[in-house]
Amino acid sequence: MANSVNLESNWNIVEAIVKSRGRELQKYRYFEELWKSLHNGNQLIFLQAPTGAGKTEAVLTPFLRSLIHGEREWHSLLYVLPTRSLVFNMFHRICKTLSICKRSFGKPEKIVIDYDYGGFTPFKAFIEGDLAITTYDTLLYTFYGFRSYGHHYLLSISKIAGSLVVLDEVQLLQDAWWYSLSLLPHHIVNLVVFGATVIVMTASLPHLLIKRVEESLRSFERRQETGYLRISIKMDPNRDIVKRGNVDVNIDEGRLLNSILDIAKNYEKPMLLIFNTVERAVEAYRYLTKNGYNNVTLLHSRIIGGEREKRESSFEKKDPIDNDLIVVATQVVEAGLDYDFKTVAAEISPIDSLVQRLGRCGRKRDGVAFIFKDLDQTKGVYPDVVISETERILDKPLLEESVKNVLVASSLVDEVYSENVVEKLRSEVGRELLNALSFIKTFPTDNIFKQRALLDEQAQNILRLGMEIRCILLPQEIYQKVLEEILSVEEGKTSIRLPFDFNQAINLLNQNTLSLSIKRLFKDIEIPSLKHQVNNKEMYLLFSIIHSHDTYCEVEIAKYGNLFKAIKSHGGFTNPFIINPAYYLFEGGYHLGLVKPYGEITRM
Repeated sequence: MANSVNLESNWNIVEAIVKSRGRELQKYRYFEELWKSLHNGNQLIFLQAPTGAGKTEAVLTPFLRSLIHGEREWHSLLYVLPTRSLVFNMFHRICKTLSICKRSFGKPEKIVIDYDYGGFTPFKAFIEGDLAITTYDTLLYTFYGFRSYGHHYLLSISKIAGSLVVLDEVQLLQDAWWYSLSLLPHHIVNLVVFGATVIVMTASLPHLLIKRVEESLRSFERRQETGYLRISIKMDPNRDIVKRGNVDVNIDEGRLLNSILDIAKNYEKPMLLIFNTVERAVEAYRYLTKNGYNNVTLLHSRIIGGEREKRESSFEKKDPIDNDLIVVATQVVEAGLDYDFKTVAAEISPIDSLVQRLGRCGRKRDGVAFIFKDLDQTKGVYPDVVISETERILDKPLLEESVKNVLVASSLVDEVYSENVVEKLRSEVGRELLNALSFIKTFPTDNIFKQRALLDEQAQNILRLGMEIRCILLPQEIYQKVLEEILSVEEGKTSIRLPFDFNQAINLLNQNTLSLSIKRLFKDIEIPSLKHQVNNKEMYLLFSIIHSHDTYCEVEIAKYGNLFKAIKSHGGFTNPFIINPAYYLFEGGYHLGLVKPYGEITRM
């Protein structure tokens, strides 16, 4: 049992963090339940609490206390998130938290904090840092030894063993086939088996996921005749009252796009409008700005990183009181956005997604939310069976309660994601699941010492069936130079000197890249926005830095006539694809982004 001194020390850290943000300390009981569970040696903890209830502070505090008091309980803390933008935001948030601890307690004096989302480093034996923020993909491919130098496969496992691993925003791994959530339970078991302490946390965790983890862990325990302590913690709304506003939820039969001017005119701001597609979000942004709304911010995943980061940081610094801001966004705002919107209007989406969207509203003051349930808004985005089940259970009182009460949120999620629904989703990818599981389930006993090159086929989809490929928007003068230099080259590679040093080159990669999602990889796949006309032929171009000097940088451009072949050569991972700038749109100098990457060029 954790003693009172440790609890008091933990609360002192939490108080320093929340007061630095101008907030009052609220001693949630689930914090102490979590801390005691860690102290008692639980290696697997499921943690559920509503948005805005301090989950991040709850899981960080025991590790921070161990650093401050020089009593290192874990080798490191790995904080894992689904997307690169969430990783970057959390990195800055934790950096601020460490600065607060240093000012308040004088320690920790020397600490290494890093973020790693694969990036442009193909080989990395382990995830570095006392605190490291990373993505699920990077964690798992590193853990299983697919980023190691040579044959040093076990270095990555040594980093995980004895570390505290926080798996956050698990619900965002959901896909159209329940693919990632079918594999995740077995990954969690492997992390626990190799000595990690794992916390799985979210505001809307399906009971079915917890059940599958439990089944997988029990199976391993029976085979190995061993046992692992675990516990499930849910914030009890009768004991822990979340200090946030009430949300008045309204369910509308129509389409959000048809109602944005009415909502913008008649409801309080700051306001958040959430669309299921980039195309409709851009259309809404343009419609609002043409109708006289000047303080409008557009956010979606196909805007280059530097511009998106600038937009997120600029409006998050604004006081939400007396602010006429309108944010038009896609699913990217479902997590990691700590801002108090008075009004939220969203297109219908799966119930776990809706709970997250509603959670953006009324975080400090009362707010109003709208759900527009025209099902055409979900076509080609979400599975019909999930949307049908979500529509069936839409209920104003329950939705209003779900933003505060994790028990209600969990009940809604479980009603949609029944055994029957999940089996329907999984039925389309049975062969792919079996292939991935043949690697994951046998890793601790059979595959751990095998050469990773022999396991590539099994392991290529160990988390997602689809993939994200990195793309770069080159400045126009550099893009023209690239086209001129490669005219004399058929399929193959050529090198080009560019007039900037290594740091400028890395900054270009970090600021000018975005990711494109590919649901499934086929041999005849094409993405028009990545094609370039070279000698009257359409080519895909890959960009990579090969040498740097004081005054110039040498880059390599690889040409491919076939996208499938380029991706199979690891294109889009360490080396980004070059975007055809005709597809990346601006309006009055404002980035609209890669609006239609798979279709025609649309001038706006």
